Amino acid sequence: MRKLIILLLVVPFTFLNSYAGAVENLSISGYLKNETALGMKSLNEVPKFKNIISLSGEYTFNDQFAMFASGRYWYDAAYSWRDKYDSAQTFMQHVQRTDWLRDCYLDYTSDKLDMRLGKQQVAWGQADGITILDRVNPFDLTEYWVQDMADIRIPLWMANVKYSPKLNSTLQFLVIPDFEQSTSAPPGSPYTFRSYTLYDSWKKGKNVVEDIQYPDKEFENSTFGVQWSDRVGDMDYTFNYLHGYYYSASTYTQVYNPYLNKYSFLREFKQWNMYGTSFNKTFTNPGPLEGITLRGDFAYYNREPVYYGTDGSSTGYHLWDNVFWLLGVDRYIATGWLASFQFAQYIMEDAKPGIPGKVTLNRYTYGPADQIENIFSFKLTKSFLHDRVKPEFFWTGTDDNQGRISPKVTYELKDNLWLTVGAHYFYGHVQDTNGQFRESSQVFMNLKYAF
Repeated sequence: MRKLIILLLVVPFTFLNSYAGAVENLSISGYLKNETALGMKSLNEVPKFKNIISLSGEYTFNDQFAMFASGRYWYDAAYSWRDKYDSAQTFMQHVQRTDWLRDCYLDYTSDKLDMRLGKQQVAWGQADGITILDRVNPFDLTEYWVQDMADIRIPLWMANVKYSPKLNSTLQFLVIPDFEQSTSAPPGSPYTFRSYTLYDSWKKGKNVVEDIQYPDKEFENSTFGVQWSDRVGDMDYTFNYLHGYYYSASTYTQVYNPYLNKYSFLREFKQWNMYGTSFNKTFTNPGPLEGITLRGDFAYYNREPVYYGTDGSSTGYHLWDNVFWLLGVDRYIATGWLASFQFAQYIMEDAKPGIPGKVTLNRYTYGPADQIENIFSFKLTKSFLHDRVKPEFFWTGTDDNQGRISPKVTYELKDNLWLTVGAHYFYGHVQDTNGQFRESSQVFMNLKYAF
């Protein structure tokens, strides 16, 4: 069946690709990719053997209108090889529902007004590897945060309108009637959140009824966003506003019957607001700051759901007003190495939920959360051999001595063929966001062929 599906995808697009050269204004492209991972503790452990095909097509009607669509199908054979992954096989082995359709939109372009209507993703902010303002789309966290952000964001159907009243300025309006929740790996996967694993284990042997309440499909329940971007001198800045439903459901107990050991849980999505700003400035004048780029994001989260309870167990949630901000410094050093350092703080309204014996919890782990979380990251990159070899070192961590180290090297073997080798090493306590995956550290190899 898998081979039949792949053939049904490849054959028509192979024909179109050869036909596209004869059709004016039509272009077809795509890639084949294999992603293989081996566990660091045992190279006999293969947590990933993912085969991906991606196909894209663009048709330009005229100077103003163009249509673009892309689809992606993947199959992870690792979930067929190991019994330990059987519980996650249904969800993690292949593409779910209509997720194979990544993009499908119509572009309209003019001097002052641009519109993109259809399924798409929108990236806000200047942060590298941290989503502070980048909250327009929900996230696919089935592989935690180790994928590229373009793969982590879940595209949504929306209207994206940009108006430029003057040079270097843009007013963007987003209307998103579509709703998809953020996803995470089910129990039995390499990157299953500790909170999910604990909850799944707790349910066994109990009479648990779960009801999930999605937002009604009405226009007033759409997500709305506005961004103003402009330039003052040599500094770019934005103001951002987002209103809609939080993409992660919050759970609370509706009914508990101790005699029948029965629990009734309601999972619901709460409305929230995000107010934010960003800036980016490169110093070009001679002096000690010459060549340095400063960038930053600041976000105020209004009514963000935050869990409370005891370590390993959530008993409810609050809607708090939290702050997330970041300052980044970029500079070329030595012989062309680009060094990027970031410092961020996530500041919650309160670390005490006001209930005796309860603490604020980390959403990912159900471990105790700090009121102020200090986050650091460092990235070092460079290109060699006319951009054919690109090493990258990335580290992110907190003041709780937990984090992730991810070095990698990409080598262009020949035109349209790239090989990437690297690793993801996690360290810290199991209660921490990165530390929970310390047993899932892995080395990986990706092979990608574009056509």
